[in-house]
Amino acid sequence: MMIDARLTEAFARLPDYLASHVLVSLAALVLGLGISLPLAILSIRRPWLRASLLGAASVVQTIPGLALLALFYPLLLALSALSERIIGKGFSALGFLPSVLALALYSMLPVLRNTVTGLNGIDQRLREAARIFGVTP
Repeated sequence: MMIDARLTEAFARLPDYLASHVLVSLAALVLGLGISLPLAILSIRRPWLRASLLGAASVVQTIPGLALLALFYPLLLALSALSERIIGKGFSALGFLPSVLALALYSMLPVLRNTVTGLNGIDQRLREAARIFGVTP
């Protein structure tokens, strides 16, 4: 009977856990896309910037998730204390925020690399046709 009660309780909490997981994932996706897409577009005509961005994103990709969260903790703790001092309200250095930041950082390499590859892969004839119609670079 004890196992049944725990199982029932676990299933009762499942929708809340699923909603929290989806919220973290969507927030990280929006943040990652919001940062990566403009940077990728900006780096198309700047090879030095493109190499730097892809290199930095590749380095982040090699850091294990738990280590990245451990690196965020002191940084977020300090930012929370600063926020508390300046605006009178802090935030938690554990939980939602570090999870979203870590997932957003992990999403940056695929978005950067695939956006750059896609934009560089546009056929030269299509670019020429767009230029003839007055589209700017």
